[in-house]
Amino acid sequence: MPPTQVYYTLLVYIREGQESIYQDYENKVLPLLPKYKGKLELRLKNSITSPNHPDEIHVVSFPTIADFEAYRNDPKRLSLARLFEASVAKAVLIQGIKVDSESSG
Repeated sequence: MPPTQVYYTLLVYIREGQESIYQDYENKVLPLLPKYKGKLELRLKNSITSPNHPDEIHVVSFPTIADFEAYRNDPKRLSLARLFEASVAKAVLIQGIKVDSESSG
């Protein structure tokens, strides 16, 4: 049986001094998630300040990969890409499915 949800973890390394631009971007794109059945599961600000650690960690979920791709290709989101590019030095996206903890041991 296929997984019921696909999870994406995003590690975000924000350019120094560009935090407000990144926050503006997030404030505009996160409200688009429900339109594509997406959900922000977790958003963390890293308490470790280091170039080797991401500044923020996001976990989002979608029912299908197609829903995620539709979100990524949303015209409004694409029109805001300049804000992301201006404020983010590096981003790492990881796709995964939930593992049943009882069967993973």
